[in-house]
Amino acid sequence: MALLPISATRTSTPLSNQRLLFQLNNDQLAIQRQYDQLSTGQRVLSLSDDPAAANRAITLHRSIDNSNQLVRNATSTRSFYQAADDSLAQIDNALIEARGAAVLGAQNVISDDERAALGATLQQTIDRVVAAGNSMFRDHQQLGGFLNSASSFNYDQKDIVFSGKSAIGRTEIGAGTPAEINLTANAALGANAVIVDGTSLDAALDADSRLVDLRQGRGVVPGEIRLSGGGNWVDLDLSNAATIGDVVELISTIKLDDRPVVASLTNDGIRIEYQDGLGGTLAIADGVGSTMAAELAISNPTGVQAPPIIGDRLSPRVTSATKISDLANGAGLDLSDGIQIIQGDKTFTVNFDGAEDLSDVLIAINRSGADVTAELDQAEGRIVLRSQRMGVDYSIGENGGDTAAALGIRSADTTTSLASLGRDRGLALNPNSSDLTIIRPDGVELEFDLEGAETIADVIDLIRNHPQNQDTRRVLVDLNDFGNGLQLKAPPGAGALTVTQTAVSNAGTRLGLIPLGQNTSSGGVVGSVDTIVGEDYATRDAGGALDTLLRLQRAVESGDGPEIERLQAKLDIDLDRASRVRGKVGVWTQNLDQLQETTETRVIQLRAQLSEEIDADLTEVISELGQRQVSLEASLRIIGQTASMTVLNYL
Repeated sequence: MALLPISATRTSTPLSNQRLLFQLNNDQLAIQRQYDQLSTGQRVLSLSDDPAAANRAITLHRSIDNSNQLVRNATSTRSFYQAADDSLAQIDNALIEARGAAVLGAQNVISDDERAALGATLQQTIDRVVAAGNSMFRDHQQLGGFLNSASSFNYDQKDIVFSGKSAIGRTEIGAGTPAEINLTANAALGANAVIVDGTSLDAALDADSRLVDLRQGRGVVPGEIRLSGGGNWVDLDLSNAATIGDVVELISTIKLDDRPVVASLTNDGIRIEYQDGLGGTLAIADGVGSTMAAELAISNPTGVQAPPIIGDRLSPRVTSATKISDLANGAGLDLSDGIQIIQGDKTFTVNFDGAEDLSDVLIAINRSGADVTAELDQAEGRIVLRSQRMGVDYSIGENGGDTAAALGIRSADTTTSLASLGRDRGLALNPNSSDLTIIRPDGVELEFDLEGAETIADVIDLIRNHPQNQDTRRVLVDLNDFGNGLQLKAPPGAGALTVTQTAVSNAGTRLGLIPLGQNTSSGGVVGSVDTIVGEDYATRDAGGALDTLLRLQRAVESGDGPEIERLQAKLDIDLDRASRVRGKVGVWTQNLDQLQETTETRVIQLRAQLSEEIDADLTEVISELGQRQVSLEASLRIIGQTASMTVLNYL
């Protein structure tokens, strides 16, 4: 803050005035800056004040803003969690009350009026669960999909239809994976449950198979491979290849010692050889930093293996773009007959005319009119069907062919276990005599002891291999051509084709061959054969708490004790699911509180660092202000004295 030196040499008056005015202006600006620091409390008011500190302050401001946003996100998310907890508490209480009604309904001594009253109580319980399932918070469905603003559960006569989504909202509340904001109806209520979890469709390799889809989804990383016929190595850049067809095409452009190399595809790999088909050396290795040859299983760096070099186990994963002709390991599927979806008392026929890939199959099922959703599990390469209508039975069967079986979604086939029949209650067998008797139209009786049989296939084998059923009038048994179930056929005779079960056994009923409440079933002549067409022996519940409650209401009103007992066990599962999900929300809330506390502490620390960078030291500012005022007063005095000088002062 020293004054500019007053020149002792002869200088012009304008130059002296300019120097003095500069000093005065500098002092005034310095004082104004001190006043600004006193009024704002900040030392750095612009980038030019302290560029390094200002740059650090900008970074700190950005971190503080981000942390404050995380705190706001946490506050908002806590509100979602609280609303979800309230809804889940309502569901828990409703299911507990339904459990009590089920216990009362299982008694045999209550009157019809009491059963009707219990049914009305269960209806109120169902209404409460539906209301909780449709609960919203800030225009978002809590259980029916985050982006869904409409009701997810709606009554359709005596059934309930789920039309929600499974969208999950997520937000940043701290470092790491974004936190989930809402739950799904499947997680909380078991709605939109899987009714058929198909079998793997096993896709074969073709030219359009993407490299990222090979090796069951682990993929093949494009890179550089090297080839040699025993002399110099030839480098081949495959980094731009997207499909296995690209790889085949590029490899087929190579010549080794004037011998063209040709590549082709097998069902599960790539084959590389010389175009002339003769032997020789064909070495293949990865380029520097590449693993492509090893991943394609064609690595032969020393050339010890003679051509052809055949890679295998490329196994492309099944995607929605997988061609129908590539399924079943390249054999393709015949979908011309279509499938049947039986939903309660309604049957929907799904045709796949013109379907070229799996996306066409999924679209056809989803547009069939049935209340099902078809998805593709790419990890397992199978079709998954989910229910949307609660309170009805589902069955996925054939429409005169084997399309459902080919797609792996037939809900009742020969692999169905006998223990799963009767909705997992199995068969009641006769320990003293046969369980099932088939009387042929010619009067021959075929008795069957099902002890030791485990699957429907075992039952079919018993009928086919019975010693008295090996002649030309034998009974033929197979799965139904339409829908599901077993069918028996025999040449017409003096009597009717008949199936009976003993009073102790329920095998015929559980196998779908004898109607419920009866012990005998007879067939009728269809065309040239006597036929018994059985019912589906393994219908599927829609699944979920609401499906259980709807079935429980009907069972209580009708006094169906065994069904009530079965549904009590399912209700316990539904209650356990809702309680576990509620506990999950509690864990989320606890984690949220910890993260928010951590973030708030971080904000305090960042503000402290920011203060050190830009805040002013008031003691220092006041001291410097006093010095600047003294400097300004000195500048004014010198200007005054200089203004009164004459030329005599310089003589």
